[in-house]
Amino acid sequence: MIEETTPHKTPSAVAPEFRVLNATDAALISLLKWDGDADHVIANKLSTMPSRVSDILAETTHFGSRDKATKMAASRKD
Repeated sequence: MIEETTPHKTPSAVAPEFRVLNATDAALISLLKWDGDADHVIANKLSTMPSRVSDILAETTHFGSRDKATKMAASRKD
């Protein structure tokens, strides 16, 4: 016999909450990318969407984050 589905067990249509990224996060994304992490791995580490990571890497959002990341990397080597 086939069990009937209950109307209370429908999948949610609401997207999960994601973290909003700040300027420091944007610089960290560049550093993680330079270290070899894939976009979806970086997004998972920062609890955000991969599209936000790619927007930051393309500097569509958070202008100047690549320069800040370069300065962070230089200070990390010292």
